[in-house]
Amino acid sequence: MEIKNTAEEIIDKIKELVRPMADEMGLELVDVEYKTGGDFLRVFIDRPGQGVAMEDCSALSRRISAELDANDPIPHPYNLEVSSPGLDRPLKKSEDFMRYAGRPVKVVISQPLNGQNTFIGHIGEVQNGMVKIILKDQESVWLPLAQIKKARLEVELKKK
Repeated sequence: MEIKNTAEEIIDKIKELVRPMADEMGLELVDVEYKTGGDFLRVFIDRPGQGVAMEDCSALSRRISAELDANDPIPHPYNLEVSSPGLDRPLKKSEDFMRYAGRPVKVVISQPLNGQNTFIGHIGEVQNGMVKIILKDQESVWLPLAQIKKARLEVELKKK
């Protein structure tokens, strides 16, 4: 009897496998994307304070591929992609919000606050499991980190 893993279980296994490799290379594992039955596995990495070079992605991709050849939780063919999270990188942990304090962000929460689920502003301080978002009108709102479904940096366009 074949046991099928859920996408979440596969993502957890991939994170377990990749995190030590990334750490060893001085990289941060930002995120892993996979959908059950999908034909891709995406691994997003960063090098805090420096960014990621193409060589970083290639080197980690080779290491991941070798490990997945021996211990692969995905039962069908797929493409492995290793890349930078980009300028609009996702924010997953309180440390991410602290690192990018002052930067523009879009946050979606699971439970509405004042009838609203989406907040766009700048990241303020982080404390006691909450992040402060300074909204466009200079008002601010405190959002529980545990209720954040999705958060991404917004790209700031420089005015000439």
